[in-house]
Amino acid sequence: MLILPRIVVIEPEWPTRAYLRAELEELGYDVTAHEHPEDAAQYLERWGLRPHLILADLTHNGIRADAVRALIARYPDARVVLVVGAFSTLPTWLRNHASRILRRPCSVQEIVTVIRELAPLPSDLAAER
Repeated sequence: MLILPRIVVIEPEWPTRAYLRAELEELGYDVTAHEHPEDAAQYLERWGLRPHLILADLTHNGIRADAVRALIARYPDARVVLVVGAFSTLPTWLRNHASRILRRPCSVQEIVTVIRELAPLPSDLAAER
């Protein structure tokens, strides 16, 4: 059985959330997209799912760093990509647990490229051989 990497997208803006989800699903990822980290945690818990990678956009008001921290703590094996403002500072704990930190402005394509690096699809791995 082929297991596709499960990507959790936390993005408050629905157009960006929908675009990211569509791009990642088109590539073949198993994607769940949420407005808030609490929603993502409830969804994963309800279905007994474990993410391979968590993408959290922290550039918007209303996304609490402590909720993102709780989600990351619940799934310590997941890779973490954080999107932050150009001049934002992150709490040390979040900075230390991030596999990659992207600063705005960054494009959806840049985000997708990072996700493909950190959570390669089985087809990407086969192509490397």
